Amino acid sequence: MIAPYNLTVIQPNIRPVFAGDGSYRADALQDNLDHACDLIRTGSRNFKSKLFVLPEFFLHGFQPGIPVEGWIQASISSSGEEVRTLGQVARDTGAYISGMIYEVIAEYPGRFFNTAIIVAPDGEVVLRYRKLYAMTTKTRPGDVYSQYIEQFGGPGALFPVADTPLGKLGCLVCYDINFPEVTRCLALNGAEIFLHCSSETRSPYHLPDGGWTMARRVRAYENMAYLAMANTGHNIDPGGFEDRSHGESQIVDFNGRVMNIANTSNETMITAEIDIEALRRRRAEPRLNFLAELSPGVHAPIYAQANCWPLDHWATTPVTSVEENRTVARSVIEKMTSAGTFTAPGK
Repeated sequence: MIAPYNLTVIQPNIRPVFAGDGSYRADALQDNLDHACDLIRTGSRNFKSKLFVLPEFFLHGFQPGIPVEGWIQASISSSGEEVRTLGQVARDTGAYISGMIYEVIAEYPGRFFNTAIIVAPDGEVVLRYRKLYAMTTKTRPGDVYSQYIEQFGGPGALFPVADTPLGKLGCLVCYDINFPEVTRCLALNGAEIFLHCSSETRSPYHLPDGGWTMARRVRAYENMAYLAMANTGHNIDPGGFEDRSHGESQIVDFNGRVMNIANTSNETMITAEIDIEALRRRRAEPRLNFLAELSPGVHAPIYAQANCWPLDHWATTPVTSVEENRTVARSVIEKMTSAGTFTAPGK
């Protein structure tokens, strides 16, 4: 039996790690790390929370136009000093901590990854999830699929789940929320809580009735899982990058209901009580049990024949610009139109 416990989502203000002239500011990264650690300690004192979720870019900030070599310079190891510092805070507070880092891996020179991690109360990293979607200059596991699954242990390694005393935890990052396959694969690997490290702007997609916002509730409902989304707060000393976060971090229950939401774009925290045993009772019910009723074999042939994004496309040469990915996207759209998946618009 797992007793109910508090989960806290942190929506922090962040310093981007590049100055207006594009130079790397290591002091900004350290400031972000120190600030995140202070917020976790505050949340631990105030809410006695056992699980904390930090947003995408909580350590690095986000700035468009930075070349690949710049992000590689700013990236860290998921077992490096910065993560060990988070591990110490996890030990001090007795809590699990999740957040996103830009990561370099020795076996993938000239590349960097967008990686969500979970650090356990013993200070060890118990999960590394590398973002699967969004066309930036990061490398995605699908870009180097063959090498990745050989190194990390087969297709299941793309959707890792940590079995913890708080329940089974899985991660996804920002844009991944738009792909139901991500959370569905996590759920089929056992995930009971989706930790959604995100960074979202004031765009139409992120309005209360926008697609991303609705998707969160749907992902929780269709998988009978909790979902905790951490968004960024404001940029401090933004280095020429416009501050456009809409805030509104939120925690959603396994019925798709919003349990708590940050009604601000300022720095804040939100907390909700997680009842894993209630979730497990829900998953034991046959009525409206979407995971139990799923027939993967019905869908697999359609997926197998689809002319969607190719695996291993960037296996030989790392992507260096967003436009390179856009070019691939245009060719995929052409193939999908030729196959009849899409219908070309009128002239």
